[in-house]
Amino acid sequence: MPSAALENAPLTKWSGEAFRLIPSRFPPVNVYEGLITNDQQDEIVAVENLTNPRLRSLGRLQQTAQSDGALDPRLQNWNLAPFAYGNPDGSTFFGEDRPCLEVAFEQQTALAISVAKRQSFMEATREPPIGLDMRMLCTPVSGTFWDLRNMPGLLAELDMKQRYELGANMPEGAQGILYHPLERPAGTCVAIVTGDVLQRSQQTVHFRYVWDGKRITLLYAFDKQGTPIEADTLASENDVLAAA
Repeated sequence: MPSAALENAPLTKWSGEAFRLIPSRFPPVNVYEGLITNDQQDEIVAVENLTNPRLRSLGRLQQTAQSDGALDPRLQNWNLAPFAYGNPDGSTFFGEDRPCLEVAFEQQTALAISVAKRQSFMEATREPPIGLDMRMLCTPVSGTFWDLRNMPGLLAELDMKQRYELGANMPEGAQGILYHPLERPAGTCVAIVTGDVLQRSQQTVHFRYVWDGKRITLLYAFDKQGTPIEADTLASENDVLAAA
């Protein structure tokens, strides 16, 4: 690990819009739908809510929120959930025990990362051909981050253990890490460890990923043009969304 360069990596204040994608389901589906009878659902949900980490986090934040707490960005489910649930697969710099939110500065970078992760999951579960509907969220971010952007190729040099060691040594005062992702090295991401840096998230464009049984080949944006985007082009440093 390039320790000397890491010691000189600065803390940087950054503000701007950031992007991520989440599954889109219309209409929303009850998590217990089809598993238990309708007259039991309320009781089961009530029991599950007793140990739900998102609701426990929500309760703690509501106790500290000001009079306008209903508008507190930290209370928005899209902003709250990433810090309430650990990712069993871990993230770029942290294991399951350190929840974080990874967002991209560019829409194309967010898509490249999302497609790579969805494709990996579909390959592992051997899913038949299907269309995956996703929605892009735009979240204003403002905070102080450990800036590793001047270290191109850093992530390609590190295995998972080394990346987690890097995350564990994040400097005091950093609210996350700025970096270039493996999925699109020309782009920039930030791994955020505290919801204090987030403003309210807004939905933007919806996409459909076309999984052909082996890989995600195309994306379609649910906008006026609906132009197809080849999934393989997302990793390019060229702006393929502008050309679409």
